[in-house]
Amino acid sequence: MTTVAKVPQRTCVGCRRVLEQAALRRFVRIDGRWVADRGPRAAGRGAYLCSRACAERVAKNKRFPGFSVEALVQW
Repeated sequence: MTTVAKVPQRTCVGCRRVLEQAALRRFVRIDGRWVADRGPRAAGRGAYLCSRACAERVAKNKRFPGFSVEALVQW
């Protein structure tokens, strides 16, 4: 019997679409600032985004304080 490996899926916080984790960019909140997670997995509260348009939408959202244009530069 063969087993099929599960592909990790995450939800984009901008548009709420569920996509494969590899298709999303992860941002992590560290010391009140959101920074792009470039490594395997940074510690801290993470948020996944699928596009720059979703990142701009999240920057206007009060649920993600501190996420601003500076974080978009890292896109």
